[in-house]
Amino acid sequence: MRHLQQRMEETARRYSQEGYFPSAVMTVFRQDGVLFQSTLGDARNDTLFDCASLTKIATATQVLLAIDEGHMTLDSALSGLLPPVRDDAFLRRRLERVTLIQLLTHSAGLPAWYPFYTGKEGFWPTLRAGLAQPPEEGVVYSDIGFILLGKVLEELHQKPLEQCLQDNLVAPYQLGNMTYLPDTSLDIMPSSYGNPIEENMVRDMGLSFDGWRPHTPITGQTNDGNAHYAFRDVSGHAGLFSDGRSLANLCRLYMNTVSPLMMSSMQEQAPGRGLGWQVGDMYPKGCGHTGFTGTSLYVSPNLNIGCVLLTNRLFYPTGEAKQTAPFRRDIHQLAASFLG
Repeated sequence: MRHLQQRMEETARRYSQEGYFPSAVMTVFRQDGVLFQSTLGDARNDTLFDCASLTKIATATQVLLAIDEGHMTLDSALSGLLPPVRDDAFLRRRLERVTLIQLLTHSAGLPAWYPFYTGKEGFWPTLRAGLAQPPEEGVVYSDIGFILLGKVLEELHQKPLEQCLQDNLVAPYQLGNMTYLPDTSLDIMPSSYGNPIEENMVRDMGLSFDGWRPHTPITGQTNDGNAHYAFRDVSGHAGLFSDGRSLANLCRLYMNTVSPLMMSSMQEQAPGRGLGWQVGDMYPKGCGHTGFTGTSLYVSPNLNIGCVLLTNRLFYPTGEAKQTAPFRRDIHQLAASFLG
């Protein structure tokens, strides 16, 4: 075990020295608990990171739990779950055949992304502009789909999404330090210097927005533009903050589940996609998910091993950032080969 930890720490140091990220926490776990944690840079074991799209796994888990409790099914149509969709002629026509399983597998024909904060009339009217193009074909990784799943949870439970997270997931399963809108007195890793990447994306679309944060460290607010500017840091696709152990507890929920639905969620349901999860070469004999800020999950019930990687790859004053896929892949392979 000590040899594995040393190999992972050496790998993390090498990538950090090559400019992939300034700080990191690695949490390796099995079905019965955390095996070890390692830190690098300014991070500690209990440091909270902006999870970015790891939020989608928390959202998907709540949806699966609600299905297991009989509140809806994988085939439930969005138009029957969300009154704003049902009551708007355009949205009803565009989304009436979209089901939960399609949203969970990113196969609902939705665009990948749209900057909702550039609209002046709120989310639902702006969604019409975001859906103006014909439906996409096949699997398209879509933030919009998980924004809508967050809306489904709020409608189902009749409470804000941040309260849904605590009441439906964090508290009953004792996950630990996982939250939206974190207490800023806690140790929180800064994620980036403003939103330079997203500013360019909006400009490339020919849209404009005058509310950008300055290019100074972002701490305790989500990096994601839609989550922050349009949804006040709380959304189904992004906004979650967590430490490594709490995310490991979320993954261990899947390793220990007896629910056929949750077990099937880790298997391929559409090309490269489970129910919320991603499958493929990056996740040996398992599944996982990544986050834009440099975060990732890997869980393999078959090998009884998993790994949470939390980095702040965007936290460079120049605004330049490297993709951390090679680092993730190397760490996951190390975990699978040593402990599988």
